[in-house]
Amino acid sequence: MNDKYNIKSVPRIFEQVAKRLIEFISINQLKKGTKLPTERELSDMLGVSRSSVREGLRVLELLKYLDSKQGNGTFVSNPPPFLIPSLILNQKIDSASLNHYFAIALMCLERIVFLSINDMRNENILKLNNKGIKNDWSELSQFIVDLGNQLNNPYYLSLWLNTYTLLDENNYFSNKNLSIDVNRFIHAIQTKDKEKVTKFVSVLFEKES
Repeated sequence: MNDKYNIKSVPRIFEQVAKRLIEFISINQLKKGTKLPTERELSDMLGVSRSSVREGLRVLELLKYLDSKQGNGTFVSNPPPFLIPSLILNQKIDSASLNHYFAIALMCLERIVFLSINDMRNENILKLNNKGIKNDWSELSQFIVDLGNQLNNPYYLSLWLNTYTLLDENNYFSNKNLSIDVNRFIHAIQTKDKEKVTKFVSVLFEKES
């Protein structure tokens, strides 16, 4: 017989619980910071054991749907659109993979910067304070965050924060000198000098390659 049978895997109980909890949050339009019912109440509501509820909650906590505060309960959170498993599990990453993530971070930085120049009004960029900024990666990152917070598309900022945090927690920048003058770079952005901005970004990419 040449008939092919597609056997679908049956979701495990905790997976079903996680899905139903997401539906519960969505249907009730629960906002970030809203406290969920207790495990016992959720167990009664869903008709499953407390251990299954506990596993489902843990999955959603890892995925950043929920925020568990010891002694206070579990609260609704806003899951980021991008998740890096190694960052969630706090795993060390090899240098080659870190270099790949750095390339993604630079790509995101470039997009945020040029979208800001093209879409934002001059006064909005000029409001971003660059006085006394040190020439290091953390200061540069904070300015990119300030720019990203004003974009219409929040996903660029989310991707930047995820990749930068991953790199920072793996001490990627400890031995990586910043190859541009941050204050001059910021000034070029604030004055919307695309030619200078392009040169600064090109230097960053050259050092990455």
